[in-house]
Amino acid sequence: MRVAVLPNRVGSAGLRVNARLALFEGAPAGLDGSVGTGLIRETHKALGRSPVAAAWDLAAVALAVIGADRYVNRAAVSEDGWTRQIELTVSVTDPARWMAMLPTVRDTLGFLTGDVWSLAFLPDGVQPRPPAHTVGNRPETCVSLLSGGLDSLIGAIDLAASGERPIFVSNRVKGDCRKQADFAEAVGARQHVLSLNHNARVRHTAPEISQRPRSLAFLAFGVLAATTLDRYLAGEVVDLVVPENGFISLNVPLTHLRSGSLSTRTTHPRFLAGLQAVIDGLGLRVRLVNPYRHKTKGEMMLECSDQALISRLAPSSMSCGRGGRINGHCGQCLPCLVRRSAFLRHGGTLAADTTMPPYRHPGLGGAFTALAFSRYDDVMQCLGAIDTLDRRGARRWIGSAIPASTVPEAEACRQVAIRGLLEIKAFMLAAGLL
Repeated sequence: MRVAVLPNRVGSAGLRVNARLALFEGAPAGLDGSVGTGLIRETHKALGRSPVAAAWDLAAVALAVIGADRYVNRAAVSEDGWTRQIELTVSVTDPARWMAMLPTVRDTLGFLTGDVWSLAFLPDGVQPRPPAHTVGNRPETCVSLLSGGLDSLIGAIDLAASGERPIFVSNRVKGDCRKQADFAEAVGARQHVLSLNHNARVRHTAPEISQRPRSLAFLAFGVLAATTLDRYLAGEVVDLVVPENGFISLNVPLTHLRSGSLSTRTTHPRFLAGLQAVIDGLGLRVRLVNPYRHKTKGEMMLECSDQALISRLAPSSMSCGRGGRINGHCGQCLPCLVRRSAFLRHGGTLAADTTMPPYRHPGLGGAFTALAFSRYDDVMQCLGAIDTLDRRGARRWIGSAIPASTVPEAEACRQVAIRGLLEIKAFMLAAGLL
């Protein structure tokens, strides 16, 4: 499937494409969708400065990937029901630099989405004019992602406690905006938030819904913000903090049957290393940092710098993979199970988890042993992984999921994967399922 994502002013004569999407603006009649509409205006309004050209190029490619992913339905084009062949054309300001990194970009995207990507880069990319009203200072010392989730909340608390002055970047999602604002205010940073959305819209009867690359925009927005800080303009390196526990980042398949169903790899060490190589290749002085890559979620809660604050705010954070659709926590998906296990590790009892609104499964007064919970796929997969770990050992469970050849700090990653599964085991025991 061939998809071009270009500014409306760029002609597409001679391009053989199945779809064309507008980049950073709305789609006129005849186009198949748009991505990034309003993003330039919102970025300038929030930051009071314009990011550098290379950062806009990174955002353009990230948005183009998200738009193409949204347009190309897996079931419709994939021979195996998952892997797609996507030929993507996108406009950037420096095509030669991107072409020089083509193998890295292609491999990094392939790992992220599970597809085969071919990329072409055209000139005439977007380099916006500076905003009409500029700010005199951007004294923040780093950038940190703030999603409304528990991990990014802990990251925000720890950064504030360490004396850093972060600017928080939020991927605006229905239901999370209020949490993001409240969490930023709790650490004294309500006026230091950049909240954006990729705004991918496609005119397609059956758009792809898996959204594997959705958080790529989140990271690209963070790079945009980083290049506007005083520290960056002074020639220094700016850290972009990506707070995510190591167990979820690694997303080791619970069983061999689950190997192709990982929901996201956006914070996986291999993906972050690939994206860092792209950032470096663009000459951007931005460093991706996940300080919790070797921590479980429970360890993050236990070691949080402000125990009173995390105890107060954690119940209102969002972890569920379906949270945006059900406006709460299902209680039985893998992210919910990891969350419940972390609360147990932190508080010592199941009753210590006061998540609000309450988990849907089991409902209030319901039993974990009820079939609706105990036979749910993710619960069964976790029980299977625990059984493999207990009977056959960690090497058998992890298998080839954390190879030293492609995963930095592989042994430390294996150990956090084991400890994360043991946290889930403790929850299953407390729930009466083991």
